[in-house]
Amino acid sequence: MGALAFDHHSLEDRSSALGNLTLQLSMARGIDEILAVVRSHARRLIGSDGITFVLRDGEKCHYAEEDAISPLWKGQRFPLETCISGWTMLNRQVVVIEDIYRDDRIPHDAYRPTFVKSLAMAPVRQDDPVAAIGAYWGSNHRPTPAQIQMLVHIANSAAVAFTNVTLVSSLIAAREEAIRAKEAIILAMASLAETRDNDTGNHLIRTQHYVRALAEACVERGLFAGELTPTTIDLLFKSAPLHDIGKVGIPDSILLKPGKLTAEEYDTMKTHAELGRQAIATAERHLGCCTPFFGMAQTIALTHHEKWDGTGYPHGLKGAEIPLAGRLMAIADVYDALVSERVYKKALSHGDAVDRIVAESGRHFDPDLTDAFHEIADTFHDIHQRFADAPTA
Repeated sequence: MGALAFDHHSLEDRSSALGNLTLQLSMARGIDEILAVVRSHARRLIGSDGITFVLRDGEKCHYAEEDAISPLWKGQRFPLETCISGWTMLNRQVVVIEDIYRDDRIPHDAYRPTFVKSLAMAPVRQDDPVAAIGAYWGSNHRPTPAQIQMLVHIANSAAVAFTNVTLVSSLIAAREEAIRAKEAIILAMASLAETRDNDTGNHLIRTQHYVRALAEACVERGLFAGELTPTTIDLLFKSAPLHDIGKVGIPDSILLKPGKLTAEEYDTMKTHAELGRQAIATAERHLGCCTPFFGMAQTIALTHHEKWDGTGYPHGLKGAEIPLAGRLMAIADVYDALVSERVYKKALSHGDAVDRIVAESGRHFDPDLTDAFHEIADTFHDIHQRFADAPTA
Protein backbone atom coordinates (compact mmCIF):
# COMPACT_ATOMS: atom_id res chain seq x y z
CA MET A 1 0.00 0.00 0.00
CA GLY A 2 2.72 2.50 0.88
CA ALA A 3 0.90 3.77 3.96
CA LEU A 4 3.07 3.90 7.05
CA ALA A 5 1.56 1.51 9.56
CA PHE A 6 0.55 3.71 12.46
CA ASP A 7 -0.36 0.79 14.71
CA HIS A 8 2.98 -0.94 14.24
CA HIS A 9 4.81 1.73 16.21
CA SER A 10 4.88 1.25 19.93
CA LEU A 11 3.24 3.88 22.10
CA GLU A 12 6.63 4.65 23.60
CA ASP A 13 8.18 5.23 20.14
CA ARG A 14 5.32 7.44 19.05
CA SER A 15 5.45 9.46 22.27
CA SER A 16 9.17 9.97 21.83
CA ALA A 17 8.79 11.00 18.19
CA LEU A 18 5.91 13.33 19.03
CA GLY A 19 7.94 14.90 21.83
CA ASN A 20 10.80 15.46 19.41
CA LEU A 21 8.50 17.11 16.88
CA THR A 22 6.94 19.34 19.54
CA LEU A 23 10.38 20.35 20.82
CA GLN A 24 11.66 21.17 17.33
CA LEU A 25 8.56 23.21 16.54
CA SER A 26 8.92 25.15 19.78
CA MET A 27 12.49 26.05 18.76
CA ALA A 28 11.59 27.07 15.19
CA ARG A 29 12.40 30.71 14.41
CA GLY A 30 10.86 30.96 10.98
CA ILE A 31 8.07 29.54 8.84
CA ASP A 32 10.54 27.55 6.75
CA GLU A 33 11.73 25.77 9.89
CA ILE A 34 8.15 24.96 10.88
CA LEU A 35 7.48 23.50 7.43
CA ALA A 36 10.68 21.46 7.54
CA VAL A 37 9.85 19.93 10.94
CA VAL A 38 6.34 18.93 9.87
CA ARG A 39 7.63 17.52 6.59
CA SER A 40 10.23 15.43 8.43
CA HIS A 41 7.97 13.95 11.12
CA ALA A 42 4.24 14.25 10.50
CA ARG A 43 3.70 11.53 7.90
CA ARG A 44 5.31 8.80 9.97
CA LEU A 45 3.61 9.92 13.17
CA ILE A 46 0.17 9.91 11.56
CA GLY A 47 0.73 6.77 9.50
CA SER A 48 -0.42 8.22 6.18
CA ASP A 49 0.72 7.98 2.58
CA GLY A 50 1.28 11.70 2.40
CA ILE A 51 1.03 14.97 4.26
CA THR A 52 0.84 18.53 3.05
CA PHE A 53 1.27 21.87 4.77
CA VAL A 54 -0.97 24.58 3.32
CA LEU A 55 -0.44 28.25 4.17
CA ARG A 56 -3.20 30.81 3.94
CA ASP A 57 -2.04 33.47 1.50
CA GLY A 58 -4.76 36.11 1.51
CA GLU A 59 -7.70 34.55 -0.29
CA LYS A 60 -5.66 31.62 -1.57
CA CYS A 61 -4.29 28.35 -0.27
CA HIS A 62 -0.57 27.97 -0.83
CA TYR A 63 0.55 24.34 -0.83
CA ALA A 64 3.92 25.17 0.66
CA GLU A 65 5.34 21.79 1.69
CA GLU A 66 4.62 18.07 1.34
CA ASP A 67 5.94 14.60 2.05
CA ALA A 68 4.15 11.89 0.06
CA ILE A 69 4.57 8.68 -1.92
CA SER A 70 4.16 10.72 -5.12
CA PRO A 71 3.80 14.44 -5.91
CA LEU A 72 0.78 16.39 -4.75
CA TRP A 73 0.52 20.19 -5.28
CA LYS A 74 3.66 21.69 -3.75
CA GLY A 75 4.16 25.30 -4.81
CA GLN A 76 0.67 25.72 -6.24
CA ARG A 77 -2.00 28.17 -5.09
CA PHE A 78 -5.77 27.71 -5.25
CA PRO A 79 -8.66 29.95 -4.18
CA LEU A 80 -9.78 29.25 -0.62
CA GLU A 81 -13.30 28.37 -1.67
CA THR A 82 -12.18 25.74 -4.20
CA CYS A 83 -10.06 23.42 -2.05
CA ILE A 84 -10.61 21.39 1.09
CA SER A 85 -7.76 23.09 2.94
CA GLY A 86 -9.58 26.38 2.36
CA TRP A 87 -12.80 24.87 3.66
CA THR A 88 -10.95 23.70 6.78
CA MET A 89 -9.53 27.16 7.41
CA LEU A 90 -12.72 29.04 6.65
CA ASN A 91 -14.81 26.73 8.84
CA ARG A 92 -12.14 26.35 11.53
CA GLN A 93 -12.68 22.63 11.97
CA VAL A 94 -11.16 19.26 11.24
CA VAL A 95 -12.56 17.46 8.20
CA VAL A 96 -12.35 13.70 7.50
CA ILE A 97 -13.27 12.34 4.07
CA GLU A 98 -13.16 8.57 3.49
CA ASP A 99 -13.93 8.79 -0.24
CA ILE A 100 -12.93 12.06 -1.88
CA TYR A 101 -15.01 11.32 -5.00
CA ARG A 102 -18.19 11.29 -2.95
CA ASP A 103 -17.63 14.72 -1.41
CA ASP A 104 -18.59 17.87 -3.32
CA ARG A 105 -16.12 19.98 -1.33
CA ILE A 106 -13.27 18.25 -3.17
CA PRO A 107 -12.06 19.61 -6.55
CA HIS A 108 -12.05 16.16 -8.19
CA ASP A 109 -10.15 17.23 -11.30
CA ALA A 110 -7.24 18.43 -9.18
CA TYR A 111 -7.10 15.11 -7.30
CA ARG A 112 -7.38 12.68 -10.21
CA PRO A 113 -3.67 12.88 -11.19
CA THR A 114 -2.71 12.04 -7.58
CA PHE A 115 -2.80 8.86 -5.50
CA VAL A 116 -5.26 10.33 -2.96
CA LYS A 117 -8.46 8.47 -2.14
CA SER A 118 -9.04 9.55 1.49
CA LEU A 119 -7.91 12.46 3.62
CA ALA A 120 -8.08 14.29 6.91
CA MET A 121 -7.38 18.01 7.27
CA ALA A 122 -6.87 20.12 10.40
CA PRO A 123 -6.60 23.91 10.75
CA VAL A 124 -3.50 25.46 12.25
CA ARG A 125 -4.54 27.96 14.96
CA GLN A 126 -8.21 27.14 15.15
CA ASP A 127 -9.45 30.52 16.37
CA ASP A 128 -7.84 32.30 13.41
CA PRO A 129 -6.40 29.73 10.99
CA VAL A 130 -3.18 30.68 9.24
CA ALA A 131 -2.62 27.26 7.69
CA ALA A 132 -3.87 23.70 7.47
CA ILE A 133 -2.18 20.30 7.61
CA GLY A 134 -3.57 17.47 5.54
CA ALA A 135 -2.99 13.73 5.74
CA TYR A 136 -3.72 11.54 2.67
CA TRP A 137 -4.18 7.85 1.96
CA GLY A 138 -3.95 5.98 -1.32
CA SER A 139 -6.96 3.75 -0.59
CA ASN A 140 -10.34 4.40 0.95
CA HIS A 141 -9.50 4.73 4.59
CA ARG A 142 -11.24 5.84 7.77
CA PRO A 143 -8.57 7.44 9.98
CA THR A 144 -8.58 6.07 13.50
CA PRO A 145 -9.31 8.37 16.43
CA ALA A 146 -5.62 8.09 17.35
CA GLN A 147 -4.58 9.24 13.87
CA ILE A 148 -6.98 12.21 13.98
CA GLN A 149 -5.73 13.05 17.47
CA MET A 150 -2.14 12.95 16.20
CA LEU A 151 -2.98 15.21 13.24
CA VAL A 152 -4.69 17.72 15.54
CA HIS A 153 -1.78 17.61 18.00
CA ILE A 154 0.70 18.37 15.21
CA ALA A 155 -1.52 21.20 13.94
CA ASN A 156 -1.78 22.65 17.45
CA SER A 157 2.00 22.42 17.95
CA ALA A 158 2.48 24.16 14.62
CA ALA A 159 0.03 26.85 15.77
CA VAL A 160 2.15 27.51 18.86
CA ALA A 161 5.24 27.65 16.65
CA PHE A 162 3.55 30.20 14.37
CA THR A 163 2.71 32.32 17.40
CA ASN A 164 6.30 32.10 18.63
CA VAL A 165 7.65 33.08 15.22
CA THR A 166 5.26 36.02 15.04
CA LEU A 167 6.30 37.15 18.52
CA VAL A 168 10.01 36.80 17.75
CA SER A 169 9.55 38.71 14.49
CA SER A 170 7.69 41.45 16.36
CA LEU A 171 10.42 41.66 18.98
CA ILE A 172 13.11 41.85 16.32
CA ALA A 173 11.18 44.54 14.47
CA ALA A 174 10.69 46.48 17.71
CA ARG A 175 14.36 46.16 18.56
CA GLU A 176 15.39 47.36 15.13
CA GLU A 177 12.97 50.27 15.40
CA ALA A 178 14.41 51.15 18.80
CA ILE A 179 17.93 51.03 17.38
CA ARG A 180 16.94 53.31 14.52
CA ALA A 181 15.27 55.68 16.97
CA LYS A 182 18.35 55.70 19.19
CA GLU A 183 20.60 56.45 16.24
CA ALA A 184 18.31 59.26 15.10
CA ILE A 185 18.28 60.77 18.60
CA ILE A 186 22.06 60.50 18.82
CA LEU A 187 22.51 62.25 15.50
CA ALA A 188 20.00 64.92 16.56
CA MET A 189 21.87 65.50 19.82
CA ALA A 190 25.17 65.73 18.00
CA SER A 191 23.69 68.05 15.37
CA LEU A 192 22.38 70.29 18.13
CA ALA A 193 25.92 70.62 19.44
CA GLU A 194 27.16 71.42 15.96
CA THR A 195 24.61 74.21 15.49
CA ARG A 196 26.35 76.11 18.29
CA ASP A 197 29.68 75.75 16.51
CA ASN A 198 30.70 76.82 13.05
CA ASP A 199 30.49 73.27 11.81
CA THR A 200 27.47 71.75 10.07
CA GLY A 201 25.44 68.57 10.35
CA ASN A 202 27.23 67.31 7.26
CA HIS A 203 30.48 67.44 9.22
CA LEU A 204 29.06 64.69 11.42
CA ILE A 205 28.09 62.54 8.45
CA ARG A 206 31.43 63.05 6.73
CA THR A 207 33.47 62.18 9.81
CA GLN A 208 31.43 59.00 10.25
CA HIS A 209 32.36 57.90 6.76
CA TYR A 210 36.00 58.99 7.05
CA VAL A 211 36.44 56.94 10.21
CA ARG A 212 34.89 53.85 8.66
CA ALA A 213 36.92 54.20 5.46
CA LEU A 214 40.16 54.59 7.40
CA ALA A 215 39.39 51.66 9.70
CA GLU A 216 38.54 49.41 6.74
CA ALA A 217 41.74 50.51 4.98
CA CYS A 218 43.71 49.44 8.06
CA VAL A 219 42.08 46.02 8.04
CA GLU A 220 42.90 45.59 4.34
CA ARG A 221 46.55 46.34 5.15
CA GLY A 222 46.68 43.96 8.12
CA LEU A 223 46.80 46.75 10.70
CA PHE A 224 45.07 46.43 14.08
CA ALA A 225 43.36 43.24 12.90
CA GLY A 226 42.58 42.14 16.45
CA GLU A 227 40.92 45.44 17.31
CA LEU A 228 39.13 46.42 14.13
CA THR A 229 36.47 43.74 13.89
CA PRO A 230 33.34 44.40 11.80
CA THR A 231 31.43 45.03 15.03
CA THR A 232 34.01 47.55 16.23
CA ILE A 233 34.01 49.36 12.90
CA ASP A 234 30.22 49.59 13.05
CA LEU A 235 30.46 51.03 16.57
CA LEU A 236 33.04 53.56 15.38
CA PHE A 237 30.72 54.65 12.59
CA LYS A 238 27.67 55.00 14.84
CA SER A 239 29.37 56.75 17.74
CA ALA A 240 31.56 59.14 15.71
CA PRO A 241 28.86 61.88 15.55
CA LEU A 242 29.20 62.36 19.32
CA HIS A 243 32.88 63.29 19.15
CA ASP A 244 32.26 66.98 19.89
CA ILE A 245 29.06 66.72 21.94
CA GLY A 246 30.92 68.47 24.79
CA LYS A 247 30.88 71.73 22.86
CA VAL A 248 27.38 72.33 24.22
CA GLY A 249 29.14 73.32 27.45
CA ILE A 250 31.42 75.92 25.88
CA PRO A 251 30.29 79.59 26.01
CA ASP A 252 29.32 81.18 22.68
CA SER A 253 31.85 83.93 23.24
CA ILE A 254 34.57 81.31 22.87
CA LEU A 255 32.92 78.79 20.59
CA LEU A 256 31.87 81.37 17.99
CA LYS A 257 34.82 83.71 18.26
CA PRO A 258 36.02 84.49 14.70
CA GLY A 259 39.58 85.30 15.70
CA LYS A 260 42.33 83.49 17.55
CA LEU A 261 41.54 82.36 21.09
CA THR A 262 43.51 83.64 24.05
CA ALA A 263 45.39 81.11 26.15
CA GLU A 264 42.65 81.24 28.77
CA GLU A 265 39.92 80.83 26.16
CA TYR A 266 41.76 77.91 24.60
CA ASP A 267 41.98 76.23 28.01
CA THR A 268 38.20 76.56 28.30
CA MET A 269 37.71 75.20 24.79
CA LYS A 270 39.81 72.15 25.63
CA THR A 271 37.38 71.17 28.39
CA HIS A 272 34.84 70.08 25.75
CA ALA A 273 36.55 66.68 25.49
CA GLU A 274 35.92 65.85 29.14
CA LEU A 275 32.48 67.51 29.05
CA GLY A 276 31.56 65.25 26.15
CA ARG A 277 32.67 62.14 27.99
CA GLN A 278 30.68 63.18 31.05
CA ALA A 279 27.54 63.91 29.00
CA ILE A 280 27.63 60.47 27.39
CA ALA A 281 28.32 58.80 30.73
CA THR A 282 25.33 60.62 32.23
CA ALA A 283 23.09 59.39 29.41
CA GLU A 284 24.37 55.88 30.02
CA ARG A 285 23.53 56.07 33.73
CA HIS A 286 20.03 57.39 33.11
CA LEU A 287 19.36 54.58 30.64
CA GLY A 288 20.58 52.10 33.23
CA CYS A 289 22.71 50.17 30.79
CA CYS A 290 26.34 49.77 29.88
CA THR A 291 26.87 49.03 26.21
CA PRO A 292 29.85 48.97 23.84
CA PHE A 293 28.29 51.90 21.98
CA PHE A 294 28.44 54.20 25.01
CA GLY A 295 31.95 53.04 25.81
CA MET A 296 33.14 53.77 22.27
CA ALA A 297 31.39 57.16 22.20
CA GLN A 298 33.03 58.20 25.47
CA THR A 299 36.45 57.12 24.23
CA ILE A 300 36.13 59.08 21.01
CA ALA A 301 34.80 62.21 22.72
CA LEU A 302 37.57 62.17 25.31
CA THR A 303 40.62 61.25 23.23
CA HIS A 304 40.25 62.52 19.65
CA HIS A 305 42.30 65.65 20.52
CA GLU A 306 45.22 63.69 21.96
CA LYS A 307 48.41 63.74 19.85
CA TRP A 308 50.87 60.98 19.07
CA ASP A 309 53.77 62.96 20.57
CA GLY A 310 51.93 63.60 23.84
CA THR A 311 51.19 67.30 23.30
CA GLY A 312 47.44 66.89 22.89
CA TYR A 313 44.62 67.21 25.41
CA PRO A 314 42.96 66.60 27.82
CA HIS A 315 45.45 64.14 29.35
CA GLY A 316 48.58 64.40 27.21
CA LEU A 317 48.46 60.74 26.22
CA LYS A 318 51.28 59.58 24.00
CA GLY A 319 51.56 57.00 21.21
CA ALA A 320 49.62 53.80 21.76
CA GLU A 321 48.39 55.14 25.11
CA ILE A 322 45.80 56.93 22.97
CA PRO A 323 42.94 54.51 22.21
CA LEU A 324 42.76 53.51 18.55
CA ALA A 325 39.28 55.03 18.25
CA GLY A 326 40.66 58.43 19.26
CA ARG A 327 43.58 58.16 16.85
CA LEU A 328 41.25 57.32 13.96
CA MET A 329 38.88 60.14 14.84
CA ALA A 330 41.76 62.62 15.05
CA ILE A 331 42.61 62.20 11.37
CA ALA A 332 38.97 62.26 10.29
CA ASP A 333 38.20 65.40 12.32
CA VAL A 334 41.30 67.34 11.28
CA TYR A 335 40.93 66.49 7.59
CA ASP A 336 37.35 67.72 7.54
CA ALA A 337 38.27 70.90 9.41
CA LEU A 338 41.07 71.63 6.94
CA VAL A 339 39.00 71.22 3.76
CA SER A 340 35.90 73.01 5.11
CA GLU A 341 35.37 76.76 5.06
CA ARG A 342 34.47 78.47 8.31
CA VAL A 343 33.78 82.07 9.25
CA TYR A 344 37.27 82.31 10.73
CA LYS A 345 39.19 80.57 7.90
CA LYS A 346 39.28 79.59 4.25
CA ALA A 347 39.11 75.96 3.17
CA LEU A 348 42.32 74.25 2.07
CA SER A 349 42.39 72.20 -1.10
CA HIS A 350 42.25 68.45 -0.73
CA GLY A 351 45.90 68.13 -1.74
CA ASP A 352 47.08 70.73 0.77
CA ALA A 353 45.05 69.10 3.54
CA VAL A 354 46.59 65.71 2.77
CA ASP A 355 50.09 67.24 2.82
CA ARG A 356 49.39 68.85 6.20
CA ILE A 357 48.25 65.59 7.74
CA VAL A 358 51.13 63.57 6.28
CA ALA A 359 53.58 66.18 7.60
CA GLU A 360 52.17 65.59 11.10
CA SER A 361 52.86 61.84 11.03
CA GLY A 362 54.57 60.89 14.28
CA ARG A 363 53.74 64.23 15.86
CA HIS A 364 49.99 64.74 15.78
CA PHE A 365 48.99 61.45 14.17
CA ASP A 366 49.73 57.74 14.46
CA PRO A 367 52.28 57.00 11.68
CA ASP A 368 50.57 53.75 10.62
CA LEU A 369 47.19 55.46 10.39
CA THR A 370 48.73 58.37 8.52
CA ASP A 371 50.22 56.02 5.94
CA ALA A 372 46.87 54.30 5.49
CA PHE A 373 45.15 57.68 5.18
CA HIS A 374 47.67 58.78 2.55
CA GLU A 375 46.94 55.68 0.47
CA ILE A 376 43.17 56.22 0.53
CA ALA A 377 43.14 60.02 0.52
CA ASP A 378 41.04 60.03 -2.64
CA THR A 379 38.31 58.20 -0.72
CA PHE A 380 38.27 61.02 1.85
CA HIS A 381 37.96 63.52 -0.98
CA ASP A 382 35.06 61.57 -2.49
CA ILE A 383 33.27 61.51 0.88
CA HIS A 384 33.75 65.25 1.30
CA GLN A 385 32.31 65.85 -2.15
CA ARG A 386 29.39 63.48 -1.64
CA PHE A 387 28.32 65.11 1.62
CA ALA A 388 29.34 68.66 0.80
CA ASP A 389 27.85 71.56 2.75
CA ALA A 390 25.14 73.59 1.10
CA PRO A 391 26.51 76.85 -0.33
CA THR A 392 26.18 79.79 2.04
CA ALA A 393 24.04 82.71 0.95
